[in-house]
Amino acid sequence: MISPLQSPSSKRSSRGFDAFAKPIDGIRTRSSVGGVITLLASISAIVLFISQFYLYSLGDITHNLDLASSIPLSVVIPTKGGFSQLLYNRAAHINNNPRRKNNKMMKSIQSIAASRIKVSVHITFPNLNCKVLDYSHNGDSLSTGDFAKNNGLSKFFMRRPTEYDYAKATNQLVQGLSKTKTDSSPASQDSCTVHGTLTIPHIGGDLSFFLSYETFRHTKNMVSDGKSLDEADKETGGHDVSHYIHEIEFGKHFPLATNPLKDTFIKMEDPSGIGLQQMSVKLVPTVYKRFMKKKLNTYQISYSSYTILPSILVMSNPPKLPGLNIHYDFNPIAVTHTESRENFFVFVSSLIGIVGGVFVTVGLVSSAVVTSAQTVLKKQD
Repeated sequence: MISPLQSPSSKRSSRGFDAFAKPIDGIRTRSSVGGVITLLASISAIVLFISQFYLYSLGDITHNLDLASSIPLSVVIPTKGGFSQLLYNRAAHINNNPRRKNNKMMKSIQSIAASRIKVSVHITFPNLNCKVLDYSHNGDSLSTGDFAKNNGLSKFFMRRPTEYDYAKATNQLVQGLSKTKTDSSPASQDSCTVHGTLTIPHIGGDLSFFLSYETFRHTKNMVSDGKSLDEADKETGGHDVSHYIHEIEFGKHFPLATNPLKDTFIKMEDPSGIGLQQMSVKLVPTVYKRFMKKKLNTYQISYSSYTILPSILVMSNPPKLPGLNIHYDFNPIAVTHTESRENFFVFVSSLIGIVGGVFVTVGLVSSAVVTSAQTVLKKQD
């Protein structure tokens, strides 16, 4: 018995749906035109294949704005000279006294103490001796001893600049100079480099590097007595607070942005070199999410600055000292920078589709061209 599918009529009707026509041996021929078309299709497929891989390696970048993690500022008690010590002592007291762990205020202070970032500083004063330079954080100065007492191991060091640092600060060539060897030239004798790391809470504050109060007072008295600034410098050790900022970094810097507080020379506007550079720094929390890598919590920096002239410094109350004052604060809006890739299986599917689509498209175009050419030749005959 013959099956319906094996009958001659059913075979003839099913042939009309065959999309894979089989060429007969000896009839199918190869031509130079076909070879050129195949070569162009292969080159196009390779170019698209490589470009698809390149675009996949770049990935997609998105930016989102979110509220930054909040810090309970209401519990901060800005007592002069004792803020940092109060904060850390209270946090340590919580850990040693379980009965106080339910106290909301103590928990808030503990959260502030835990939310700290590191500030790295590297500044050179080319015209100031280290003995006349002072620095402070939120009113805790080196000269009073409060800075070292309230910041513990977080501290800065003052030393004579290296050959590289002094050349950068005085706009000289640095090629071949050592970054570790102290500059021994007589010109750098009254120069000072401040470097080190300070750990700060996640709240705004002030970081200052300035001429010591005793030096500034002594210089003013000598000038009032009719002596020149050069004569005063021989006794004090300098007065020009112009400085070169090698780098000031708050936390981890966002790697895709430039740091404006790097390789910057600040010269005082007054010819005497006396003045106060007031700098306002805004820290923008930035979460950097990378493909198949650990998330980074970084900061972007923007700042504005102006100079307070010596005539205003003398009349200011409370008195301001010449130097550099950095007021920093944290932006309440955080940026999330995300680098992502499409699903790998989607990428492979599109890759296969592109390569196959090239040959199909070229085949259709070449077939249309050949058919059109044959039709024209037949009409001419």
